Amino acid sequence: MHNSKSEMPLLEIPRSNRIVDVKIIDTTFRIKDGPLADFMGPVIEGQEKLNVGGFGYLITHISPSSGSGKETVQKVLFDLGPPKNWKSDIPEPLAKRISTWEDDGAVITVEKHISEVLEDGGIKLNTIDSLIWSHAHWDHMGRPSLFPSSVNLIVGPSISSKFAPGYPENPDAPFFSHEFSGREVSELSFESSNLTIGGMKAIDFFNDGSFYILDAPGHAVGHINALARTTTSQDGSNDSFIFLGADSYHLGSQLRPNTYTPLPSSIEIPSFLPCPCPGELFERIHPLPVGGDPSLTPFHIIPEKSVAINVEDAREVISKIQAFDADERILVLNAHEWNYYDVLDVFPESANEWKKKGWKEKARWRFLGGFQGAVDLTFTDRA
Repeated sequence: MHNSKSEMPLLEIPRSNRIVDVKIIDTTFRIKDGPLADFMGPVIEGQEKLNVGGFGYLITHISPSSGSGKETVQKVLFDLGPPKNWKSDIPEPLAKRISTWEDDGAVITVEKHISEVLEDGGIKLNTIDSLIWSHAHWDHMGRPSLFPSSVNLIVGPSISSKFAPGYPENPDAPFFSHEFSGREVSELSFESSNLTIGGMKAIDFFNDGSFYILDAPGHAVGHINALARTTTSQDGSNDSFIFLGADSYHLGSQLRPNTYTPLPSSIEIPSFLPCPCPGELFERIHPLPVGGDPSLTPFHIIPEKSVAINVEDAREVISKIQAFDADERILVLNAHEWNYYDVLDVFPESANEWKKKGWKEKARWRFLGGFQGAVDLTFTDRA
């Protein structure tokens, strides 16, 4: 391993003393033995299937008291997971397409709507101000129609113009028209934004530096990410953040290792044998071309044939997220990575103290646990 670490680029996150509270929601969505090759490649022998869950995020923003002496509380839901009865709650052509995964051996389960999860956790749906779709894929849109009509729906660029009013009026729409109707739907635009964070166009959602929406094109129409400030410090240098990566990547193997975060020479991965594990074992299964450095290159990339609508843009977004991920102030999460579910405190608990609890260090290399079969095969081959 060469482990020649690159100098970190400047993310240029604006200073602020305002934070939001972030709660990570288990949407109860699981896919076992899903089609990994649809999302990442090259496929490594012994690790051919995708096992994922689904996260949503409850963002609570409290504005300082005004002249009335009352604080203003705003609650925003970023990503809703899939609907519980997805085979009937999404348009039939889309449901049929997803069902082919089951034909190939995938097991898809959803125990609850996210609205039910919230209510079970003591959140009244009429206290939610806005729902934000990271993009219009079936496993992120949930059922907005289960929320009161007072709850706004916020979508990324071109979602409304491409898919409104919904199915069946628009046969290309991945959602029924009743999910849009009867509520305010706002489409974000980054064209007028002069704010950039980590090379990504940004919108200061609450206008106080506590929560940013980031333009993250490539995976799907109108795909967005977010950056939440979770703690502040006197000079700003020790602020902490949670980056919400949605579907920009699906497993940490698409982010790491890289020139900012090299593969360690020894790694502790719970339930993995041997443990601690020499990094060299993972170098042996790395699907790199001859001459590449497996200690500085992610195990997977977004393949040319994938669900991404623009592979070049999607890969560029991942390269930008790598810089956020390498920053010790920032916990990078996405919508589906389940390797470190046991590391996190989920709703109704707050995630704001993640840094103090060491989640980043515990979670960083957990994705390698999914390579047990591939590593075992290399030992079998050698034997």
